[in-house]
Amino acid sequence: MKQEFSLKQKQLPRLSMQTWLPLLQCSLSDLDKHLSVITNENPCIEVRSAFEVSESSTERSHRAYMEYQTHVSNTSTDNIEWMSVSQQSLYEKLDGQISAPLFPTPISQKIAKQIIFYINDEGYFEGSIDEIATQLEVDRYKVEQVRQRFAYLEPAGVGAVDYKESFLFQLNEHDLDDELSVLLSALIFQFEKIEKFMNHPRMHDAKQILSHLKNPPALEYMRNDEQVLPDVFVEFVKDALVIRINHAFYPDLRVEAIDKYDNFARQKFKEARELVKLLDLRKATLYNVALVLIEKQYDFFMGGEIKPLRLQDVAEILGFNESTISRAISEKYLACDRGVFSFKDFFSNAIGETSTAQIKRFLQRMVDNEPKETPYSDKYLHEMIEERFGIQMVRRSIAKYRQELNIPSFKEREFLYKLEKI
Repeated sequence: MKQEFSLKQKQLPRLSMQTWLPLLQCSLSDLDKHLSVITNENPCIEVRSAFEVSESSTERSHRAYMEYQTHVSNTSTDNIEWMSVSQQSLYEKLDGQISAPLFPTPISQKIAKQIIFYINDEGYFEGSIDEIATQLEVDRYKVEQVRQRFAYLEPAGVGAVDYKESFLFQLNEHDLDDELSVLLSALIFQFEKIEKFMNHPRMHDAKQILSHLKNPPALEYMRNDEQVLPDVFVEFVKDALVIRINHAFYPDLRVEAIDKYDNFARQKFKEARELVKLLDLRKATLYNVALVLIEKQYDFFMGGEIKPLRLQDVAEILGFNESTISRAISEKYLACDRGVFSFKDFFSNAIGETSTAQIKRFLQRMVDNEPKETPYSDKYLHEMIEERFGIQMVRRSIAKYRQELNIPSFKEREFLYKLEKI
């Protein structure tokens, strides 16, 4: 294994940085497509795609698939798909709906497309109506009028400013009589006081509708973003941790000289050989980064916590620039007995002797086990974290960590918990 990945950085100056850096940075799922752009312009390279359907590639992919399933079958990552399937994104979906009759004029379509620019991955509008009005030199009321029409777009609820407005948007998907429509609107506006509606004669019907509302509205598109391919497998073999590169999804590049022998042919032949070296160097870099991670984060692979680790530390060990390591781990994933993790998950800053990864893990456990009648506020979570780890930190860090963990605010959690009950 060590002989297979013996390329050193001293070889790098001879190689094209213009080709090397994008090749290093692209994800495994995009690698085949990225290489096809390069190889299509080089007659000296014969490419056998990693996704080409043939007996050998099918067997190779099936073996990698089964190995991957073995790694994740007993973890919380069961919902992660093996193949990254190309599907329509949220923004493509929205852009395709910006037309008449909802948006009949060029200016209304222009405003709608600008609104889409400010819709986040969850489907919520997080821009400023005034800012958009200034940018497009239109009245702010016109911008808001156009945004309200998003209530009739798919996915239902998209373009709302918060979960309550999103739920109101989603009511348009249901055929409601006047009495039920008024009740549901009141329930959503006053969900904090839901108890006073419990004896309403139409409460049963309202529950049925509420149970079908989505939060966040673009949840189905967010799941697609989580589909990943592991670049590296780390597993126990005879009580030792072993690293394996996921070769199954690397295309097979073969260099062949072309008949004519001129400057063009020599240059393309040189570039072809260089590309093969670059592909091996990409594997070597990922292997060596994983090797350092096993050494520095050994406790994690044994069931413990992730320790503080900087990109700079790994770069110094491997003799690379920090920016090179940053590119190397971008959109890369590691599969082990504990699940599938982004390489970036293993790098964590520290507050005192405590890594931010430890703090996030504790925060997640706190929220997972909080009383649903009275969810923990950021203030309480802040106090508990400082007490647990004996550190001092600013409270706004809690909100930041929550967002990174996709944990709603305590008001939103309170709403969701009540929704589960009715």
